[in-house]
Amino acid sequence: MKVYDTHSDIFYNLAFRDTPDPFKEYHLDDLQKGGVVGGIWVVYSDCEFDVIKAYKEALAKYEPYKNKFDVIYGMEGLRNVKNLKELDELYQMGIRHATLTWNEENHLATGVKAISNNGLKEEGKEFIKYMNEHNMIVDVSHLNVQSFYDVINEKPKILIASHSNAYALSDHPRNLTDDQLRTLKEAGGMVGVVAARNFVSKDPKKQNCAGLVEQIKYIASIIGINNVMLGLDMMHYLDDFNDANLDDLKCHADVPNIIKAMEAAGMNQKDIEKVCYLNFRRLKKKVYSEEGE
Repeated sequence: MKVYDTHSDIFYNLAFRDTPDPFKEYHLDDLQKGGVVGGIWVVYSDCEFDVIKAYKEALAKYEPYKNKFDVIYGMEGLRNVKNLKELDELYQMGIRHATLTWNEENHLATGVKAISNNGLKEEGKEFIKYMNEHNMIVDVSHLNVQSFYDVINEKPKILIASHSNAYALSDHPRNLTDDQLRTLKEAGGMVGVVAARNFVSKDPKKQNCAGLVEQIKYIASIIGINNVMLGLDMMHYLDDFNDANLDDLKCHADVPNIIKAMEAAGMNQKDIEKVCYLNFRRLKKKVYSEEGE
């Protein structure tokens, strides 16, 4: 079965790996073994750097493979995008998705690890307006609670939480409360369920695909199965996070284990297809519908 991953740091890895072909070295075999045909691939901004230069580097290294995968280019955090002119430059490069923050507070909004409880900034509202006008995906993953609701109030045209789980099942600050999930549903949003072990469960016995399926079913019970995707956030190739994922989902090559776990949990084939690829395809259609792509 084909699978789309709504959150992967692949482009970050390509930008900063000083090897001739990091995509082949770190990603190609795993993606093909796992049946992962695309998704939202990002450069994330955990510190200050020239993000436009980095993205150009990533796309140059990805060029030989771009026709083999179905990818929406994304940005995890806009701390390094200083104004709308730079956002437009990224748009012209093909970027169609962004979170406003990673975990920090910046000129646009406030992330979950910020010291303050501030919310969305005035400049953040201008960025969302631009994103709405250009059919970009507004992603609320990584926002603190105040920023989350502030962003929803700006009525994003295309809205997702690309890699977040249910707080009710694991009280990680990056997860979403039931009220946040209901608010997302009312706003027409979608959720990519994330495979980071502590986001799935604080119980080591549930840090596996069976635990991930519990998250899928719980979130679907609130927002509907038509709005649930896989936002796996595989991290084995990132030096500081190589044991951050699940016991039986270490890399993209292990993705068939998710399908087996959904089947074992009694999910029907149509719902599994929705989570794996049909819902993402509907999301992508929204992004490109006004561009004729």
